[in-house]
Amino acid sequence: MDNLLPNFKELNKEDGMIYGRHNTVTSVNPYECRFIAYYHGGVVIKGNNLFQTGWDDIPNGLVKLEYILSTGHVIDIPKYKAYMPMIECSNGVDGSRIFHSINVQCLAEKEVITYKIILKQDLIDKFKIGDVIMSKGPKPEIMSNSWKYTS
Repeated sequence: MDNLLPNFKELNKEDGMIYGRHNTVTSVNPYECRFIAYYHGGVVIKGNNLFQTGWDDIPNGLVKLEYILSTGHVIDIPKYKAYMPMIECSNGVDGSRIFHSINVQCLAEKEVITYKIILKQDLIDKFKIGDVIMSKGPKPEIMSNSWKYTS
């Protein structure tokens, strides 16, 4: 079968390509995408990858958050009260994954602003790798431990 996902560990940029009858999907390399959290005193913590981000292990007190994609895109997230990223992906029946986006939820005064960072592109969707789509939603009633607060 020639439409299986390649082994991403052997890729160095985006080019995880899936060819279909009517579409071609290009994805970032999930092993080379990560968050970078900045703290007072010059402390920097880098995330692992999209499979095991390491987000829950970082402390509160961020002063800056950014995402680095394997394509070289750097996405700076403005400062909010707190952040919680969620990764959107599809699982194939063969165990493969296609990573669609990183949805960084940002806690503002009266709402949550979501920065959707696009991780794949194809011939059908108008968005490309590295594009950011913003949306607003209500504040959650219960805050999980995955929210990381700024200082």
